[in-house]
Amino acid sequence: MKRYLLQAGKPALALFGILIALLFFALAGIYLTVTPSVPSALDHDDKIQALQEAIFPRLTAVMSNAAWEKEVFSDPDINALIHERRQRLSDNLNCTPHPICMVHSWEITQHEREVFGAALQKIPKYFQVQYDEMQWNQDADAINYILSVYGEGHAPRYPKIDTASVDLTAKDFSNLIMGIQTKILNEPFHHESPAAPFFKDALVNAVFLLDANDRMDAVRFFGLWGTWNGPALGFALHLNWKNFPYTAIIVPGEGPEDPHTQLSALGKFRLKLAVESFNQKLAPFIIVSGGAVHPAHTDFVEAAQMRRFLIERFHIPERSIVTEPYARHTTTNLRNASRYLQILGAPENKPALIVTDPGQSDYISSTVFFNRNMTELKCEPGRVGQRLTSFSTVFFSNKNCNKIDPWDPLDP
Repeated sequence: MKRYLLQAGKPALALFGILIALLFFALAGIYLTVTPSVPSALDHDDKIQALQEAIFPRLTAVMSNAAWEKEVFSDPDINALIHERRQRLSDNLNCTPHPICMVHSWEITQHEREVFGAALQKIPKYFQVQYDEMQWNQDADAINYILSVYGEGHAPRYPKIDTASVDLTAKDFSNLIMGIQTKILNEPFHHESPAAPFFKDALVNAVFLLDANDRMDAVRFFGLWGTWNGPALGFALHLNWKNFPYTAIIVPGEGPEDPHTQLSALGKFRLKLAVESFNQKLAPFIIVSGGAVHPAHTDFVEAAQMRRFLIERFHIPERSIVTEPYARHTTTNLRNASRYLQILGAPENKPALIVTDPGQSDYISSTVFFNRNMTELKCEPGRVGQRLTSFSTVFFSNKNCNKIDPWDPLDP
């Protein structure tokens, strides 16, 4: 071929170049035709994905399910929601007050709730992943809550500890929101076959704003049962629970308001009480419970500091310590402890023992605490039983209250 081109001269070389160029563009055209659109980078962010699954596990499951994509998200009424949402976002590019109004336009609307809710009522029973209208409304509420707090500046449920870290009045924040909005509107869209469910942008943006505000609390200790809690889980597999009157000693954390103090004096006192009960062989485990709570955005996690204190000061073996580093209130101290007892395989009919100071012990046994559980968790994390001493109270965990709560995105 080379010899032929040299002999033929420049016209042949030019013709050959044209043929090669045509072949290249033809192949490029084929490639562009068959290659799907590139997914969002957030779809490949392991931490973002873990956070989304931690807060919205069932909604995430239906988004990636083939049956849902074929029979639900391809429905014309559902497809129409995507077109309506894009039009709304486009119309709000110059809204006021900017950019808060743009974030507000990302929220799930009442119309979207009703249309998707009606579709959920028709879901076939044979679907592998089940998802109902009640769960949808709960998830939609949670998405809107996150957007309103961490994107619009509304007060969170717990203002002292759930605050945003981003200044919503700063120019950088305005540029961020405008960038996200522009990216959404620039995504390829085909009305007949949308690339994603209508609510995906709202969900992804809500989770991203949690990350932007350094509120990744829900996955801060991802893989905990393979690390700190691994020895306890292995110990539980071969444990004879009959040898102990209680399944575990639950110690709620008490975080200091001082950002430089790792463990409060009251927290240390509670641990000393727990060690006394443990040394009496009342239970095989001590569950230390508490997240990064006081003050807001603290670097110190209550349960992590409690775990270190038990090991360094009292030489409690790691296999006897269960670390629960997420709870931010007494309500979730007990709910999360109930979850962990279920993971350990503790007998459901055997109680745990809550060990704490007299003030918190009074509170746990009060109707005020019961009412708070019903208001915030919508269930009792467990039945509070007899108060044995000023420091210890019997607790029967309730596995029916162990469900994920997306309304509390820092500790779902």
